[in-house]
Amino acid sequence: MQYQTFVLDDMSSLAESVQVEFKLAAGRDGQGKVPEDMWESYSAFANTIGGEIILGVREEQGVFTLEGIPQPDPMIEYLWQHLNDKSKVSINILQPTDIQLIRLVDKHVIRIRVPQAEIHQRPVFIGTDAYSGCYLRVDEADMHASRRQVSQMMRRAREALSGQ
Repeated sequence: MQYQTFVLDDMSSLAESVQVEFKLAAGRDGQGKVPEDMWESYSAFANTIGGEIILGVREEQGVFTLEGIPQPDPMIEYLWQHLNDKSKVSINILQPTDIQLIRLVDKHVIRIRVPQAEIHQRPVFIGTDAYSGCYLRVDEADMHASRRQVSQMMRRAREALSGQ
């Protein structure tokens, strides 16, 4: 599948979609924190057609504003630590170039490119239970996968690994 990208320089034209999710990621102190629901988007994108998560953008009533992240480096470190923690996420499917720090109008945003997981890697889920931590992307939303959907992904993964 051809992976679509978008340009961050015109905020007025941006919108969330099946492949784009924006998160404010300000944290309580305003210095930046990875939001917990970002992991749902990671799972959803990995289990469907891939996508991009942009941290540092505020949405209010469909209007997007570049807020930036004052201290992005600890957030990037946190992302890599948790991506490689099996109790947080089932598998890290990102490459080093998939997390980027981008500077726009003297503000930093973090761009996370989540590829579609290979069939044998699915389901990609958060936590330690596939049935409660698996998400799919439906339009602009991250939706819990049903038990049936998770079971189908597990069956397809087993078939892919066994060469059927």
